[in-house]
Amino acid sequence: MRFALIGFGAIGQFRASSLKRTAGAELKLIVEPVAEKREAAQKLGYQTAASMDAALGSKEIDAVIISTPPNLHRAHCEAALAAGKHVLCEKPLATTVEDAKAIVAAAKRAGKVLGTGYNYRFYPAIAKARELIAQGEIGEVDHVKSFAGHPGGPEFTHPWVHDPKVMGGGALMDNGTHVADLTLHFLGKTTETAGFTGNRIWNFGGSEDNGYVLMRTAEGRVGMLHASWSEWRGYRFHLDITGTGGTIRVWYPPMMTVLWKKPEGAAKSGRRQIFLFPMMQIKERLKSYRWTVEESFIAEHLDYMERVAGRPGAGATGEDGLHAVELAYAAYSGNERPAEPELAGQHR
Repeated sequence: MRFALIGFGAIGQFRASSLKRTAGAELKLIVEPVAEKREAAQKLGYQTAASMDAALGSKEIDAVIISTPPNLHRAHCEAALAAGKHVLCEKPLATTVEDAKAIVAAAKRAGKVLGTGYNYRFYPAIAKARELIAQGEIGEVDHVKSFAGHPGGPEFTHPWVHDPKVMGGGALMDNGTHVADLTLHFLGKTTETAGFTGNRIWNFGGSEDNGYVLMRTAEGRVGMLHASWSEWRGYRFHLDITGTGGTIRVWYPPMMTVLWKKPEGAAKSGRRQIFLFPMMQIKERLKSYRWTVEESFIAEHLDYMERVAGRPGAGATGEDGLHAVELAYAAYSGNERPAEPELAGQHR
C-alpha cells in the first residue's frame, strides 16, 4: 500500500521510520509545511511537499496518515477522505465530539477505511491479554480499571499539549486517550458515562491535570479510568481486566502481563501466572523506548492494511476514536469545559 504522511513532527518521524520497516507499505510522500522539518525529511531521503494538495491529487497514493496537531485533524481527514484516500489518523481523533463525529461521517460518505492511531493495542502485553480472554482464562469480562500518568510539567512534552485550543482538553485528551481506548477495547460499548476533572497541581488554563471517568455498558459491565499529569515516578500505564474467572493486569513499563485465576475459596489467593517479554526489555535498553513505539506502529500499519483489504483486525476504527473522545467529554460535561464552545468545528 502506498502512503502519504501528513506532518513530520515527533510522532510523524516515528511513523516515517516504521513505515520504511513495514512489509508491503511504501511511503511515497511526506507533507510538511514547516521548511526546517521538510528539509530534515529530505536529508533522510524522503520525497516531500509543502501542501496536502500534492498528496491528495496523486494517483500513486492509496492512504494518508494524519500526524498533525489534533486541532487540525478534522480539516485534514475530511480533505483526504473527500479525495478518495483511506485515512489513519493519530490520536485523539479530534478535539471535540462534534468534530470526531464529522470525521466518521466523512469516512462513511467516502466509503473509505478510517483508523485511529491507538498503537498501544499492539503492545505485546495487550496482545497477550486479548489472547488470554479469547481462551476463556478469566471467563466473562465484568469490569475494567485503567490508569495512565506522567509528570505533566511544561518541560515534559510539546508546549501545545497544554493548550486546550490545540488538544481539546488536558490529561484525558493526552495520555488518557490511550487508556480510554484500551478500556473500551476490553469493556465494550458504553451506554452511561460520568466523570470529574481536577486542575489543582499545574494550573494549565483549561487543561485538567487529572481526569476521572466512570462508565457502564448495557450489559452492566463497569469501567473506571484515571488519567494523570501528576505521576511523579514517570510515564506509566496499567490496566486491570476482571472477569468471572480471574483478573488480567497489563503494565508498562516494564512490559508485563499477569493472570490471576479465581481462587476456589473466598479466603484464598488466586493462582498467578506472569508473562514477560524479555526481548522488549533488551531492545528498549539498547535503543530506548523508540524501539517499542516503532514496533507497535509496524504492527498497526500491517493491521490497517489488512482492514483496508477487507479482512478483520485488532486496530482502532474511526468509531473507536470517536468513543474515546466521548469518554473525555463525559468528564468535561459536569465541569468547566477545557475549550470555549466556539472552537468546535474551527481549524487552523
